[in-house]
This record gives sequence, C-alpha cells and structure tokens, in this order.
Amino acid sequence: MANSETTLSKLLAEAKFNQECDELMSSLPKDRSFFAEYLYQYQGFWYPPNILEGILLCQKLFEAKDSDIILVTNPKSGTTWLKSLVFALLNRHKFPVSSSGDHPLLVTNPHLLVPFLEGVYYESPKFDFSELPSPRLMNTHISHHSLPESVKSSSCKIVYCFRNPKDMFVSLWHFGKKLAPEEIADYPIEKAVEAFCKGKFIA
Repeated sequence: MANSETTLSKLLAEAKFNQECDELMSSLPKDRSFFAEYLYQYQGFWYPPNILEGILLCQKLFEAKDSDIILVTNPKSGTTWLKSLVFALLNRHKFPVSSSGDHPLLVTNPHLLVPFLEGVYYESPKFDFSELPSPRLMNTHISHHSLPESVKSSSCKIVYCFRNPKDMFVSLWHFGKKLAPEEIADYPIEKAVEAFCKGKFIA
C-alpha cells in the first residue's frame, strides 16, 4: 500500500510540474531560431523547450556540494575538450597514463563521463547525482544568473570556458546544418548572424 501511495504521489508531483512548466512557457516571449522551431526567453536567455524544461527541473531539484566542480560553456565553445581535460586531471592518480589503453577517455565519450546538468534532468529526471563520486564533475550551458540557488550559495568551483564569438557562430552554424538540415536549409546566414548577436541560439 505504501509503495502505491508513493508512486501516486510522484505521478501527481510530475503532473503538477508539467502543468507549471506549460503555464510558464505559454507566458514567455518566444521566437523562431535558425535550428529550433522555437526558443523561449527565460531569465534573460533563450532556450529550446526541452532544455528549458531541464533547467527548471535542475533549479528545483539539484543540490550542490562544496566539493562540486561545474564546467560552464556556451555551445560549441570547447565543451568536449574541457570535459576531457578536467576529467583527466581529476582522475590522474586513478587512471595514470599507461600503454594498457584502459583509460576511460580512450573508450568512452567525454559527454558520458561528465553529465550535462540540464540535459540529464530533461532526459533522465530520476538520475541521482548523489551517486557520483566526489568531487562530482558536471557540465552546464546555464548562465550564472539561472544556476540553482544551491550552486550560488555553496563553495563549489565553477570553471568557465569562452570562445571567440565569431568562431563560435561559424561552428554553431555548421553544427546546426548537421543537426537540423531541413530547418536550416532556407534560413539565410545573415538572419542567423542577427539572431546570434541577440543571444537567440541553442543552449
């Protein structure tokens, strides 16, 4: 009986969150993007609906620890490289450089080794961050203003990585052509540059 009550309680909480999320999105400014049907403006930044839902869940559920390390990047700004570098540094004693070829980075994508906060909350909302070994290493594209309050009030380390905006746009444009070729096919690059300069690009 207790299990069925817990399940019902969780389902009701999820339904309530989904309703709150839908109501919030319907009240936000929205605009078309060069490779997302719509972006929604939330707390000064533009997000596709799935990422915005992940951010809202992250703000609601994530509890930072003082020992956490959070890597913050814009899309196409060296995220994979930064994840690889910091993962290798943190695990240099556990996985020393050797010729055996058993280092996780040789067999696993860095994105699977370093969880993407808002992506995980959108795709796997039941993921338990407390099970990650300490220090927990995570990545996000969320702006500092929109990070969960527990992150801003903790002593966790936040590592920012920036890239020249022109190079970032070019990389984002080509990435968009591969990710959503139909949506971007007739979208003029001049209009995409204008949208990018206004912050209207995927996070």
